[in-house]
Amino acid sequence: MGLELAKAVEELQESPFLFMAISKATNLPFITCDKETYNDQVWLFNREEDLGSFGKKMYEESYYLFGMKYENKDFFKLYGTLYAIGVNELVYTSNGETIKVALSDVATRVDLSKIDPKERPLFNESLQLSGIYFMQELRRDVEESQKKNLREIEEELAVNLSRAEFLIPMSSPENEPDKVQVPYIKSNNGDVLQPIFSDLMEYEKFANGKKYRVAKVPFKELPGLLISEAKAFVVNPFGFNLLVDKEQSEKIAKLCKDK
Repeated sequence: MGLELAKAVEELQESPFLFMAISKATNLPFITCDKETYNDQVWLFNREEDLGSFGKKMYEESYYLFGMKYENKDFFKLYGTLYAIGVNELVYTSNGETIKVALSDVATRVDLSKIDPKERPLFNESLQLSGIYFMQELRRDVEESQKKNLREIEEELAVNLSRAEFLIPMSSPENEPDKVQVPYIKSNNGDVLQPIFSDLMEYEKFANGKKYRVAKVPFKELPGLLISEAKAFVVNPFGFNLLVDKEQSEKIAKLCKDK
């Protein structure tokens, strides 16, 4: 008879744990677009062996995945994260049977409209989604000609970057409160990169409990804020990890002026 929707929803809410497919290209949930409905999907499983089978199938297409186990106590945060990256559908496999479930049937989205705009946390669902799709495809170990719609996704990503605001962390020396320091990170080859963040979730991965002053900045202002030591901005370094150098940031910023 197959897995019924009501049973799937119950398991997605009440199971003691679930497994999710995570992309090695982004360290974020592996996302696919349904060819018929164009829903943006993540893949969840109640058994590790089913996750493994899915991973092997995707490996044959050069998508490299790993699994993440979530305890029930973390489901609320998990589904909130999926809303934050623009997902609207869960592809759920329970004991070998698969069904598609709307995220809204499983978890209610927090209504941020009731929060004062000055206090409202920053989220950029469209940017996260296009960034994930772009990096999943860009980092596939296949010939350029085999990468699916890469140029179209890149153009969409550039538009979403131009429309977005970003969080930039800053700090001041203890005895010099008027002096501003901008943190940086180094790439594997030693390049200095200035981190910026599309949303609160990505910023908190970087801050890891450390307190920074945080400025919210539209993309059009970013080219003038790249610190002299930095080779490029790095958007969401612990997420899809996108490098945008000074020249690229100026080109994308021009999209803001041309709108």
